[in-house]
Order: sequence, then structure tokens, then C-alpha cells
Amino acid sequence: MKQRLLVLYNLEQKCEIKQSAFEEKMQNAKRKTQNIFGRSQSFLILLLVISSIRCDLFSTRDPDPPAQNNSTFIQPVSADIVLENLKKSVTESNTDNYFRCFSDVASGRAYFFLPSVEISAQYSSVFSSWTPEQERMYFQNLGQPSNGTAYLTFSNSSTLAVSSDSVVYSMDYTFFYPHRRSGITQLVQGNMQIFLGANTQRLWSIYRWHDNKTVSDSTWSYWKAVFSGS
Repeated sequence: MKQRLLVLYNLEQKCEIKQSAFEEKMQNAKRKTQNIFGRSQSFLILLLVISSIRCDLFSTRDPDPPAQNNSTFIQPVSADIVLENLKKSVTESNTDNYFRCFSDVASGRAYFFLPSVEISAQYSSVFSSWTPEQERMYFQNLGQPSNGTAYLTFSNSSTLAVSSDSVVYSMDYTFFYPHRRSGITQLVQGNMQIFLGANTQRLWSIYRWHDNKTVSDSTWSYWKAVFSGS
């Protein structure tokens, strides 16, 4: 009887030992599973972070809106408005508005420019066929002002002739433009005889321009010659 009890006791002890070992293995397995899950979770979080960064780096950004050119152009229903548009186009460095101040063949008056005497002698080939397109080209070649603001002023204005669809003014001008071309003055001065006419829609434009030297400084004709690209 004692021997049977001893056997039962030993069996119970072995069962407890096995149960303890089993529980320990289960705990170890649980800890390993938690570690694996934790590492997997961390790895997934890392992937999500990297993915969001890549998406941000390579996502298409809405482009910035294009810079708007200053434009103050008034419908030229009078000769004086044309001169005002001319001044504004200089201040705003607006080539298109500058070009719009001149007549074209469709207006019924072909544009003609007569440079100052000293420039005409030096650059005769440049002005042999000067058109509004050459006006556009030289003005565009002035480029954007490097510093400061360009300006054009008129003084000593007088009316030489006037009719229902044309007027001729004589006036002194001072034109400052801070271009980037070295060795060329940024200020020109002189006198202009400017002929303006109205087309059949009663819109006015410059159809003839005589440039004259009044001081020792360079005239407007000089800039037209050196910036013409010819």
C-alpha cells in the first residue's frame, strides 16, 4: 500500500513538473509572439512613415501662378492718351503696350521714324526700314530694369498742327531706363516731333516721329540703334 502511494506521489510530482515546464514554455512562446508582433508593428509603422515621406516628395505640387505683368493701357480715343500710354509702357517695362502706341498699315498710315542727325549718319543701315516691329524689338532688348524704375517725362510741349484726325506735337523728353548693358548710358534726352492720327474707329496712334538732339547727352535714337539687334 505504501509502495502504491509512493508511486502515485511520484506521478503527481512529475505531472506538476511537466505542467510547470509547459506553462513556462507557453509564457516564453507568448513573449516571443509579443516581440515578433511588436517588431512587426514597428516595422509597419516605419513603412507607413517612409511611404508618407515618399508621397510628399514625389507628389505633384500645384504650380505657382505666373507673374502678372503690369499693364495700364487706356483705349486711345485721343492723342493725349497715346502719349500717356507711351509713358506708362516705359514705367511698367511693358513691350506689348509700347508696341500698341504705333500705327500699322491697316490704320491707313504707315509708321515712319527719323532719327537724330548724328545717329542717322552713324547708323544709317539700321534705320533704312524702321517699322513698329523694330520699335518692339529694341524696347524688348532693353530687358527688365536692373534696379530702380524706368520713367519717361515730357516738357516744353507745343502743338504744331491739328486737324480732325491728326495732331503734331513738339516736346522735350527725358527717358531713364536702368538696363543691364555696360558702357551704354541709362539716360537719354532730346526733342521729339510726334505725329499722331486717328483711324476709322477713331483710335489714335503714332504714325511719324522725328528725333532731335538738344543737349550733349545721347538721344532716344541712340538707344534704338544700339538695342535694335542689328
